[in-house]
Amino acid sequence: MPAVRPWPQTAALLSAATLVVVAGCSTDGGEADEFENTEYESTDLTAPQIELSPADGDRSDEYFFVGPKSRETGQWSGRTIIDDQGEPVWIQEDDEAQETDEPTAGWDLRVQEYHGEPVLTWWEGIVDTPLAEGEVVVVDQSYQEIARVGMGGDLPHRMVDLHETTITDEGTMLLIAYVPKQADLSEVGGDADGWVWDGVIQEIDIETGEVLLDWSSLDHIPVTESEREFEDDAGTEDKPYDYFHGNSVTVDDDGSLLVSARNTHAIYNLERETGEVNWTLGGPGSDFDMPEDAYFAWQHDAERSADGALTLFDNQSSPTLGDSSRGLRLDVDPEEKTVEVIDEFLPPVPRIAANQGSYQELENGNVVLGWGALPSFTEYTADGEVVRDGTVGADSNYRAYLSEWTGMPTEPPAAAMKTADEETHVYVSWNGATEVAQWRVLAATDAGARHEVTTVERDGFETAIPVEDDLDNVVVQALDEDGEVLGSTTAD
Repeated sequence: MPAVRPWPQTAALLSAATLVVVAGCSTDGGEADEFENTEYESTDLTAPQIELSPADGDRSDEYFFVGPKSRETGQWSGRTIIDDQGEPVWIQEDDEAQETDEPTAGWDLRVQEYHGEPVLTWWEGIVDTPLAEGEVVVVDQSYQEIARVGMGGDLPHRMVDLHETTITDEGTMLLIAYVPKQADLSEVGGDADGWVWDGVIQEIDIETGEVLLDWSSLDHIPVTESEREFEDDAGTEDKPYDYFHGNSVTVDDDGSLLVSARNTHAIYNLERETGEVNWTLGGPGSDFDMPEDAYFAWQHDAERSADGALTLFDNQSSPTLGDSSRGLRLDVDPEEKTVEVIDEFLPPVPRIAANQGSYQELENGNVVLGWGALPSFTEYTADGEVVRDGTVGADSNYRAYLSEWTGMPTEPPAAAMKTADEETHVYVSWNGATEVAQWRVLAATDAGARHEVTTVERDGFETAIPVEDDLDNVVVQALDEDGEVLGSTTAD
């Protein structure tokens, strides 16, 4: 196995005219050890701590989508949508998505399109690293489930790995599974009849469940191309060697597939119908002449941007090889087998993401990086200026996205009327509703007819409305920006 070569020190890269190096700092990077969850008066829901630096201009039609994860009991884990003020808009804590005797977790919360309509998707299941077994949930704008997508063919339905949930323009979903299989490991220090985690990729028709592609890494990528250290106790049926570790599958601009494999430090272009490997970028089996500044390691989330660049999140860890994790835009020429760095996006504060991470390119050219093992996310302009930097109170966050979204929940708002320190408030929230501009309180006094008491602007996830303590039959109405009633509820 060839020696792993880290990319050069950042200072050596500054002379490249096309390189984008980011400076600035707005949060602490999410390295705090303890977090205090946010609790509310109107609902039993809790939310993680959220820090988000302000952005210039009105960004109220855009939301961050994250799935914070924590190992310790009491620390927040789940999925949440965050508005431009750093307030949660929709909260779903782990274990609430389905009734089960085993704890569930949800990863990769994001907006996608299915049958021409926006949907919200996430992976949900049981995590036992590196094996994760679950399925992908698809909900509409009212948060009502419309599909659960799993593996097909000879694999169990709930063998979907957490790493990928991409919906294609054809109404299919690209999925990954880790499947234990026997393989000859004698060339990497194991037994001839050893065991590995085979990286399986399937393309599934969401509506019918038909398997359109069933690809095995063992059929195409030799175990000798792994950069993962072969440990003494690895390669057994109880502990298969994780030689490949696929972590993203996306559609390339010509309809083929781009596959990222963390443990081979490589990105593969696959023929979509046959699964044949057209070319390999990076790692020991690379078909390309890789300059030092383009070297990536332990990477995630390889995609093709609208202008033809290949983008990815370059972890450079773990083990740590470079100075920092980073986002990369690469000019890849499959004919000449050359690759050049177009842009590099470095964190606003030092961040090495030992695992996880994402790179999203927006229509306006801005870039959003999710820092994976560090529960932070950063938006940049195309030329590298930090627009916003955020952190959620958790151990990690697999990916982060910035998207427009309109949420219209079927459940009514939640409200409670409470008195403390001789002051009475009506507390009101509506989990997932994005169109609420104001709250109107109606009530009766002295057994009279119900009338309007007050109307106030929405103020974050939960709005506290001061009222007199002699109100009876209190009703709270959610109003949109035109004053139309979106929903209502009673306040006990």
